[in-house]
Amino acid sequence: MKKSTKAIIAVTATAASAAAIGFGAGYLLFNEVHNRDALIFKKVAEKVGPAMENAERNDEDDRLLWYRNADFISYEMINSKNYRLKAKMIPADNDSKLYAFCSHGYRSSGDGEYSLMAKFYHDLGFNVFIVDHQASGESDGKYIGFGYHEYKDCMEWLNWMIEKFGDDIQIILQGVSMGCATVSLMSGDESLPENVKFTVADCGYTSVKAEFEHCLKNFMHLPKFPFLGTANEFNKMINGYDFNDVSPLEAVSTAKVPILFIHGDSDTFVPTYMVHQLYGACSSEYKDLLLVKGAAHAESYRMNSAVYEAKVKEFVDKFIEK
Repeated sequence: MKKSTKAIIAVTATAASAAAIGFGAGYLLFNEVHNRDALIFKKVAEKVGPAMENAERNDEDDRLLWYRNADFISYEMINSKNYRLKAKMIPADNDSKLYAFCSHGYRSSGDGEYSLMAKFYHDLGFNVFIVDHQASGESDGKYIGFGYHEYKDCMEWLNWMIEKFGDDIQIILQGVSMGCATVSLMSGDESLPENVKFTVADCGYTSVKAEFEHCLKNFMHLPKFPFLGTANEFNKMINGYDFNDVSPLEAVSTAKVPILFIHGDSDTFVPTYMVHQLYGACSSEYKDLLLVKGAAHAESYRMNSAVYEAKVKEFVDKFIEK
């Protein structure tokens, strides 16, 4: 065999091996990030989770104890993909047409995200309506959607609520992290019901693509090529959407509902600069921005509940009819 032929075969084999490795790594990345039962994540969570909970959560906090003893009403809905989705509500003490719609973050749940905050909205006279997104908590589903599936489901939940509780109800959208991306996408939807009076957008990313690029570079120390593109191909095939389809930045640029943006100034997971981009792009007639000093990702409420609550109450007083 000629040397040139051997060289061509060697180069071809090397390229094929590299492609196979990239293909496999792309699938692993997709699966570990999106699959609710991802093995590597579960193993890490089993070791890290309890330590983080003990370090960050005060089990004697009166708000947490109140939440654990609250009287919940459970609801469920079958979404357009035939998944059974779960939600529960802490009803207001007195008959109320006010609803706080609470959307949780990535690999969290309604209980995990709102066990401290729920009492605040309840004390303001709201029914606190807390969803478990698909592939999270008690809801069906295998793959997390980073706002894509969640946004569509939550639009269905809003219509469900209006039909069940009355077309005169007033709703606040409250979202944290992935839940923030979800309510941001909802806020930019032209079919958003007029019942929604404002949105609280806490520590959300500008787009799925931008967030993945950030995490690949800063946490996984991997280049976006070929990993991001390959993972996106699997996402399109298996999860049914393109990373480019999820852009809260684009959504808020068409929003009409007032939006309160909140972000910790020490957030490195969803970097703080993203909230400035979201705020700048927001087309709402009324918008505001709260930066919580020293707060890491999704920690603004725990870090400084008083300033968080005061800013939300400003919006309640301005946009909620009582």
